[in-house]
Amino acid sequence: MIATDWTELLAPAWGKEPALLTAAAPTDPAHLHRTVVTACASFRAGTVFRTFPQVRFHTVLGWLGAPGRLLPDTGDPTPAAYRARLRREPAGSGPDTGFLLRVQQPLHIDYSLWASVRDGLERLWRRVGLPCLPVEAELTEGDEYTCARGLAAPSEHAVLTWVLGGTLEAELHMADGPLRVLRATAGELLYWPEGSRWRERHLDGCLTLRISVPRAQRLAAEAVKNLLAEEVGKRLAYDGTVPCLPCPPPDGEPPAPTLAIGEAARAAAGGPELPAALRTRWAAWCSSAGLEPAPDPREDVTLAPGQRLRVVREILRQPDGLGRRIWAVNGHAFPVGGAAGELIAQQLPLGRELTVDELCGAVGVDAQNAAVTALLRKLYRLRGIEPAEAAETAEDGRADR
Repeated sequence: MIATDWTELLAPAWGKEPALLTAAAPTDPAHLHRTVVTACASFRAGTVFRTFPQVRFHTVLGWLGAPGRLLPDTGDPTPAAYRARLRREPAGSGPDTGFLLRVQQPLHIDYSLWASVRDGLERLWRRVGLPCLPVEAELTEGDEYTCARGLAAPSEHAVLTWVLGGTLEAELHMADGPLRVLRATAGELLYWPEGSRWRERHLDGCLTLRISVPRAQRLAAEAVKNLLAEEVGKRLAYDGTVPCLPCPPPDGEPPAPTLAIGEAARAAAGGPELPAALRTRWAAWCSSAGLEPAPDPREDVTLAPGQRLRVVREILRQPDGLGRRIWAVNGHAFPVGGAAGELIAQQLPLGRELTVDELCGAVGVDAQNAAVTALLRKLYRLRGIEPAEAAETAEDGRADR
């Protein structure tokens, strides 16, 4: 677990100046490495685009589009074993003078890591404010590699980087201050605000977990634009082609296909769908502390009438029109309507234990009511509730750590 005091130490520097402080990472190096190995599995045959996680392998000669066996696999049980194997690669086939393996947006493939990071970020947001856009996560493993991608332009993100192993040296060029060099080792956290230009050196088998927090207005506009595009797509019949029109074009109105898109965009922007989509996304982001993508729902189960359940995640609820609310758990949002939904919500505060029959009785419906059990099963799939025995076992495991 992340130490509870790092947020208090960081809050005064937030948005103002870089900071280096002691802060336990939300995982250990072995767990981080296993997540990296899982993320790399589909990239060993070559780069996969338009999917998350994204894996990039860099050497001093540039990015390798098909790193193949240079990516870690299950035969590399630890980061040290992985680096040792790379050093044994035949000359010319492996990185000779350093490497950096970057895995972007990987947390959703590992729910325990995702939840641990989420909990730590939520504590920070209570002090500095919740971002209005989802944050970006990245895991890295690197050795003797200098990364200068942050020098190109002032950062549009505030950056939090936990170092889990090795050393990370950051050279920070602030817009209104002198050059600063911060050096973080295992067990430390580096922070720099938006507007910074930066260069990093990954040394001694450096392992990091990075969270980038969007801060530029352009990024908010882009998020709304993407939602609007989704709503426009729902309004148009699309056959997968872009039409060819007469050449030279006739005088008069713009082409009918573009006019149709324009009319659909006008209708979507002025209708209720876009605000509803924004409310739903916001509820999901609030419930995930901004971590996106969220882990996939788990397999469904049958809940026995007398089975005792515990609410293990706060169920966030936001109004969404007359008699309807959006419920959100662990980054997933869904609508619940009617007075019965409010009665059920009152019976499900964080930490409450009850059986299915007890819940049905409390809201005045027959035992094993189909709507109530369907809602509970949905909350189970989203990991908002657990069988009481499983919740106790998970708590014991966290206490042991």
